[in-house]
Amino acid sequence: MNNNNTTAAVNAVSTTMSEYHIGHTIYTVTTVFNPASKASLSDILKRLIIRECEDFLGESGQEPEKQAV
Repeated sequence: MNNNNTTAAVNAVSTTMSEYHIGHTIYTVTTVFNPASKASLSDILKRLIIRECEDFLGESGQEPEKQAV
């Protein structure tokens, strides 16, 4: 593997770290952004929401044709 390509790819990624205090818990969130990515943020979020809904509804015991997806 060519190390120059790996270094260029790593340098292109932008990261941001944030801390959120909710109650007595501190959540540290690291956001990673790759400008070379072919998927948009809305596409990724849509895919994650659909996957979570399918997982949730699949565990409800409903028959597949009665699931609201």
